[in-house]
Amino acid sequence: MTDERAEGLLLGRIADEPWIVDLLRRFDFDLDRVADGPPEAVHLPSGEPLEMIAGDASGGAFMLVGTGVTRPVLYVGSEGEGGLIAADLRAALALVVGLSSVHDATAVPYGDDGGARLREWLARADEEIREDWPELDAERARLRQALDLPEADGLLEALHRLAADEDYRPVSDAGDRYEAMVDAPGA
Repeated sequence: MTDERAEGLLLGRIADEPWIVDLLRRFDFDLDRVADGPPEAVHLPSGEPLEMIAGDASGGAFMLVGTGVTRPVLYVGSEGEGGLIAADLRAALALVVGLSSVHDATAVPYGDDGGARLREWLARADEEIREDWPELDAERARLRQALDLPEADGLLEALHRLAADEDYRPVSDAGDRYEAMVDAPGA
C-alpha cells in the first residue's frame, strides 16, 4: 500500500534517489537512523501518534506528528530537548538543508530585531562549514531544486514560534517533559 500523504510522497521521492539520500545524510538528516529509533520512547501530551522518519548524528530524531494529509515535524534530541520545528516535512527539510543545523538555528533567539542577530550567527556557522565543504551552497541549491524546497531564511520565525509551543514538547514514557529548544517569547 502506498502512502498518499504529502510526506509519504516526498519521502518516497527521496528514497528513490540514492544521491538525495546520501546528500541529506551529509546535511545530518539520515533516513537509515530510523532503524535505531528515537533516543528514548516519547509521546505528546495530546496523544497524537509520532512516526520517526530520520535521525541525526547527535542521536536525535525527526518525527512526523499525527495522521493528517500534512503532518508537522517534531525534533526529539538526545540531550532531553525537543519540540516542533516545522509545519510540514518540506519546511523541515528546507531548514535541515538551508541552515548549519536546527540546533544552531535555535541557539540564538529570533528576537525583536527581526532575526538579524540569529541570521548573523547562522552566517558565521555556515562560513565554518564552507571551510571543510566548499560545495555547500551548490549542494543546497541542488537539493532545493530536486525537492522543491523553500529558502530556509523565511522559515526562521516560524521555527522559533513552533519550537516554543508547549503542546508539542515531547514527554518520555517515564513522564519526564523535554526541555524547550528555544526560550519562550518574552523570557
